[in-house]
Amino acid sequence: MLRFVCAGLLIFGTSATAHAETGRAATCLLVVKGQEMIRGECLFTPVDSDGSFTVSGYNGQFFATVLIASKGVAQGYWNEQPYAGHAHTPLGTLVRNDACWVNDVASVCAW
Repeated sequence: MLRFVCAGLLIFGTSATAHAETGRAATCLLVVKGQEMIRGECLFTPVDSDGSFTVSGYNGQFFATVLIASKGVAQGYWNEQPYAGHAHTPLGTLVRNDACWVNDVASVCAW
């Protein structure tokens, strides 16, 4: 798993098609600043054995990555620009709330 953090930005190349072999269908919700970016069927892809994961809309427009920092705490990133292939925009520190990772800016959920 390649994970590099540089000057607070995560450079993590991914896309719905890149993980089609290792991901699974799920129901997802990605809300950023009150805007629903993904709602409904998506691709859920584990990215590390610690529980970190990526959710990708099947249309390839948006995706988000949740990287577990410690129990119940993670850092979130998303691609922000439609169809961009890397999660270049931080969502900040997220905390677990059932099937979601949330803060006052974003919610990343997968069922």
